[in-house]
Amino acid sequence: MRTLTFVYRWPGLVEAIAEHPHDEREEIESEGYQDSGIYDLQVEIDPQDNQPYCFMSSNFEQNYPIVIWGAKTKFNQERFDLPQAQLHDVPLHVAFSWAYYHFILEDNQKQLPNRELVIQLDPNNMTQQVLAHAVQTMGLLS
Repeated sequence: MRTLTFVYRWPGLVEAIAEHPHDEREEIESEGYQDSGIYDLQVEIDPQDNQPYCFMSSNFEQNYPIVIWGAKTKFNQERFDLPQAQLHDVPLHVAFSWAYYHFILEDNQKQLPNRELVIQLDPNNMTQQVLAHAVQTMGLLS
């Protein structure tokens, strides 16, 4: 299992670096960041195993829902240890959720939602209806 480390460069750039525990390379020769297929999430590919080893969002503060949802749908098969948060064996979207909570909400002392959040949906707003259904059926709140 790889270890994930987050680096936050205010205002909004977050980078996650995944390393194998026994990889002794000081530097990985890669072609640089490339499109991951998820809006505002770029990846750097390790040429040795053809896996992403760096994930970067340049505007994470605004685009975190897209990044987290995209990571859940596209990068859900691999699990990571995240020592910064004392988290073990978590998927990438959970790690990025921790990064948002830690770097954006806690550091900016933002008000966290009530744990029993009730959302009033506008029955005429199809976007709200569809997103609420997606949250329930895709298990984003679990």
